Amino acid sequence: MYSKILFLNFITASLMIMIINFDVTLVFGSLEHIDVENPEFREALRQMEKQMAEKIESNLIYRVLKVDSAKSQRVKNTLYKTKLIMGETPCKKTDIDHINIDSCLFTGNQLYCGAEIYKQFNAGYTLQKFQCIY
Repeated sequence: MYSKILFLNFITASLMIMIINFDVTLVFGSLEHIDVENPEFREALRQMEKQMAEKIESNLIYRVLKVDSAKSQRVKNTLYKTKLIMGETPCKKTDIDHINIDSCLFTGNQLYCGAEIYKQFNAGYTLQKFQCIY
């Protein structure tokens, strides 16, 4: 009887240790931290930079200045969640479709923003959410 209780306690303790040490990021479809220089993530940012600039309430174009953090979630498609700093440029939004915004230099004004970018398999990118603190 005593050995049975010891065995059950051992099993319970083992299960508790497994739960504690279980890496949640390995669960399929969970958000994982990724390197802010990840090429796929950077491509998503590049594709959505104009859309993000258009959502900022300003006559001037804002560009991605710095990425603070990035996470991705993969199931069939990929969702990127990021916190970033958008930098103001002297370029006008009215010219956004006629210029390469990479040529617009930063003026020094910045906004702290959050974005969610959705990448559909072979279908492009969609800006799901974008919000800045003014």
